[in-house]
Amino acid sequence: MQTKPPHILLIDDDLDVLDMVGEALTHFGIKVHPFSEGHRALRLLEDPDSPQFDLVVTDINMVGVDGFDVINRVKSCRPSLPVILMTGQATLDFAIRAMRMGASNLFQKPIAIRELVNSVFHLVDLHRELSRTAVGLRGLVEEKRHFLFQARELDIPSMVGYMTDRLVPMGLARPTNVDVIGMAFHEALVNALEHGCLELDSKLKGDLFAEQDPFQTLLQARLADPHYATRAIDVRLHVTPQRFEAVITDGGPGFDTSQVSRFMDASLSQQCGRGLAMIRLVMDEVSHNAEGNQIRLVLNRK
Repeated sequence: MQTKPPHILLIDDDLDVLDMVGEALTHFGIKVHPFSEGHRALRLLEDPDSPQFDLVVTDINMVGVDGFDVINRVKSCRPSLPVILMTGQATLDFAIRAMRMGASNLFQKPIAIRELVNSVFHLVDLHRELSRTAVGLRGLVEEKRHFLFQARELDIPSMVGYMTDRLVPMGLARPTNVDVIGMAFHEALVNALEHGCLELDSKLKGDLFAEQDPFQTLLQARLADPHYATRAIDVRLHVTPQRFEAVITDGGPGFDTSQVSRFMDASLSQQCGRGLAMIRLVMDEVSHNAEGNQIRLVLNRK
């Protein structure tokens, strides 16, 4: 968890959504700066005396300054600052445009609050960690790293940090898009842990504030069950100035890889397959082994 509360700039001209999302983030100790007008929010962001923001969360469809205008302005004044978009039109074409502009994640309304809160904390951690580690790695020429965890041992935020900390210094990512790549790695690791080793179904996910949460209940039970918790997650990384490759293998039974095309055609609002669709939008190459328990992710130098 963060050593100081994250500061989040929240923009939406729908006051009901602004209140709902702001209340959810505030509940978890986040300092939310809410605005219903994009131009006023951007004036604060560009003010040198403003808080040190960790993240921007913005609606896309707004009168005047819209979400794409927000991305452009954010990336021009603070290139490494992550941006999350909210929209009522989460088609793949929309997602492609948003991510090419530098958006780190995209959520369709009505907002899945649990997933939004998790994404906010992940991106805040990643943004702060990358800011600390980038300077000392500029001389790296080649590196191979091999990690092996039991499912119950995997710390996904730390692992994402290890997977992204070399990318900007070696020219394989830009400060404006490294958090987008980090989100793709995060989704791949979550899939390996939750759907691979623990065999959890996304359809169990409910509201973050519901009294009963069958997904979290089953997740904790399986992390305590040696049959699932001791399954291995193997992560192998190879980075050179021209290419980054990550191979993630889990100890689960795998999945039917013939369904990958269906995931890509699905709405990004759906829980099942959403992570894989996001991964394939970001990475240059994505492939699976025949068993469906290994994913290979490749970034090439542009």
